[in-house]
Amino acid sequence: MKEKGKLIGMIILVLVIIGAIALATLGGKNAKTEEAKTFTIGLDDSFPPFGFRNENNEIVGLDIDIAKALCEKKGWELKVQPISWAAKEQEIDSGNIDCIWNGFGLTPEREEKFTVTDVYVSSTNKFFTKADSSCQKQDDFKGKKIAVQTGSIQQADMEKSEFGKEIGELVQYNDYLTALMDLETGRIDAVFMSEISGTYIKTSKNKDYKIIDSEGISEPNRDVVAFKKGNTELKDEVNQALNELKQEGKLKEISEKWFGEDLTR
Repeated sequence: MKEKGKLIGMIILVLVIIGAIALATLGGKNAKTEEAKTFTIGLDDSFPPFGFRNENNEIVGLDIDIAKALCEKKGWELKVQPISWAAKEQEIDSGNIDCIWNGFGLTPEREEKFTVTDVYVSSTNKFFTKADSSCQKQDDFKGKKIAVQTGSIQQADMEKSEFGKEIGELVQYNDYLTALMDLETGRIDAVFMSEISGTYIKTSKNKDYKIIDSEGISEPNRDVVAFKKGNTELKDEVNQALNELKQEGKLKEISEKWFGEDLTR
């Protein structure tokens, strides 16, 4: 009987070990599943109000709040990855990021290169210059130094426009915050940028920039989330979630937090 009891005990021990191994295996699979749900967005972290660092060096902004709301809805883990804006295509093609989400204006060229969501925010491009500038209208910038961000829709629009041929120099910057600092020191005459971004910086930093309308240079900006060309599955998931957030009033709430009005579409 004792021998029989020992045998039963050994069988139970073996079953316990097998069960532990199975649980560990399942746990590994679950971990991989959770890891696969990480959603990595690429952005320029000095582009307020879409994505920028606050006084605590945390990346915040309109697009960050929307991405957080979307990931909460989808049950994904959000990873915010700062990138060089000039290298955004390489970043997404290499798989380092899942998408570009950072006030990314849609153009025919970008629509050819990327798979994109529906437009979720609209804005226009304008000139920001010093309050005491003698320039009062677009034509006054002929022969002047105009700043744009490298790789931006504003750079592309200015370079292909007729007016772009009449300015003195198109000066490229890695980010608009640096460009605006150089504007204040007189190194450039104006910054050509999104009205949303420029107005937010003007208001939040209590600057007295003069804002001048642009004509015949660019169409209104239509901001989208961009994915690697052909990645329609992930695009569709994000698009559906954005539409649901819009219907639920969440996009309106986030827009009003940053702008005081609803600029979402």
